[in-house]
Amino acid sequence: MVHALRIGLISDLHAQYSALHEALDLLDAASVDRVVCLGDVVEKGPDGDAVVSTLRALCIPTVKGNHDHNAVRHAALVGRGAGGLSRSTLAWLEALPDTREYLWAGKYVLLAHGSPVNRGVGVRPDDVPKAVRRGLRRIDADVVALGHTHRPMRMRFRDTWIVNPGSVAHGRCELGPTCAVLTLPAMTLEVCVLRTGRWQRFANER
Repeated sequence: MVHALRIGLISDLHAQYSALHEALDLLDAASVDRVVCLGDVVEKGPDGDAVVSTLRALCIPTVKGNHDHNAVRHAALVGRGAGGLSRSTLAWLEALPDTREYLWAGKYVLLAHGSPVNRGVGVRPDDVPKAVRRGLRRIDADVVALGHTHRPMRMRFRDTWIVNPGSVAHGRCELGPTCAVLTLPAMTLEVCVLRTGRWQRFANER
């Protein structure tokens, strides 16, 4: 018998320390078994070092987003202090992997930022780029968790579920900033609106 596993999903934190802690408090109250971060930890906001320190202290598995990559590249060009980030933070960002893979509740789960093949290319229900489609066929994952678009999503592509929790910092839909819980092996996605603390089942599959 496979026991249900509740995975807290956060993404696109963009150096917003208070929003990160608000999301973590909501996920803790929702009794998640673990939390993962889908990238874009820094840039745009003022609290990059504090956000990274929190993720490190809580041992939250994180993948590299395009803004994380850009912060490291910018620091290499202009020297220490780019974006106000410490050397320790920049080293942690540089070491982040582009993807992480897990076998949870009998399901093969892949974490990435924009897509499994390009951290800067997003996936939307009405737009799965050709290169991403080819990549998904090669990966053969049960579920792929992504960020980047700042929009919650749950959709099926062939035999793979693709989910997105939206952005903790800058939601680009009517819900505003969000986080989410992915329950395995059922593949359900519950999205929480940070400004209200209300949860809703999310199912805009195509």
